Amino acid sequence: MILNQLDVTPDELERQTGWELKPEGLCKHDRCVPLPEGATDGVVDVRAVAERLGMPLVHDEGHELWALGPEAGDRVLASAELPPIVLADVDGRPFDLASLRGEKVLIAAWASW
Repeated sequence: MILNQLDVTPDELERQTGWELKPEGLCKHDRCVPLPEGATDGVVDVRAVAERLGMPLVHDEGHELWALGPEAGDRVLASAELPPIVLADVDGRPFDLASLRGEKVLIAAWASW
């Protein structure tokens, strides 16, 4: 869900995520998660949603946009930064992906299974 502000209407939240605001909290199918006091006042505080549902919330300062990611079961990346990765090139020599910093990179992965 791409946002330009951190308060959304309950209808927008439900349309984008499937979570419906009810008196008992946010509900989806047979699950309901209570929200903290003050998280809803005509609009829903997306920060509270992200925290309660374990959804990543990322801010793009350059474009003043926010992205609320899918439910991740508390397995959320701490940041959008790529960790240090060194892989073998086609000749078996180590290649540090950090040497490409500032350039667009496409990583193609393949598995035999």
